[in-house]
Amino acid sequence: MARVLEALTPLTGLLTQAGDPVGAAYRLATSAAAGAAGSTLVAQLQAAIADPGLARVVLQHAGVLDPAGAVTADAAVRLAQAAVLAEAHAANTDRWELVLTVPGFLRLAMDELVAVHGDAARPVETTRAVLEVAGRADRRLLIGAPFLHGEFVGLLAPHVQRVLTGGGQVVVVTRALSVAAPGRSSANVAAVTVLRDAAAAAGGTLTVRSWEESGLGIHFKVVIAYGHAAYLGSANPTLAGSAGHAEAGVLLHGPRLVPLERWLDAVCDELARRRLPQA
Repeated sequence: MARVLEALTPLTGLLTQAGDPVGAAYRLATSAAAGAAGSTLVAQLQAAIADPGLARVVLQHAGVLDPAGAVTADAAVRLAQAAVLAEAHAANTDRWELVLTVPGFLRLAMDELVAVHGDAARPVETTRAVLEVAGRADRRLLIGAPFLHGEFVGLLAPHVQRVLTGGGQVVVVTRALSVAAPGRSSANVAAVTVLRDAAAAAGGTLTVRSWEESGLGIHFKVVIAYGHAAYLGSANPTLAGSAGHAEAGVLLHGPRLVPLERWLDAVCDELARRRLPQA
């Protein structure tokens, strides 16, 4: 059993890059059981993950493919075992944590709450949660909010540079950047400039999607490292949102990120379609 688990561990790890690791594993197992060729299984795995160059060697290590790239007799069983391991991994990682911004006038109330219920009652604070999420980003980091502040997003600049240097993508979703936008936000323009400068320093390009029409348009507040973790809550990435206001949100991990990732992608696509000249 230990030998089987060792052989499947790299495949299970690679599957965690997929938007739906368990579903990807079962689809591979179904394909193998149906008699798919080795090249088909490789292509199927490559399409689901961020590091496609590893697909063939990992399938060979798992005993799904032989050294020549042909499907082994045990391929369907091995892939079904990988699906079970992916399910176990998802059960251990699919969780949420409470995130709060606790302003000065509520600090005593928080201390009293912790005194009564123990340190486990102390939540993750917003700045820490946002930086933790940004620090886990590799292939895609998205920062979305209607209101931004240059000083706060400057804390994210090193992560923007790291993701872009590694070949990933950084996206900002906000509002009112163009000179033609109703109520153009100079604060948002300045904050996006900070992130664009960070991207340029890394030799990359920041992808910006902005609502440029009347009304707020975009009102969610989210920082998400695709495939890893997300902050989702009421706090804008501003100084007030991170220290001055009472805010609440959650730190999400695991497969429950998939619906959020899909929705954010859809929002980005729609904003790109509606795009107006930007600042």
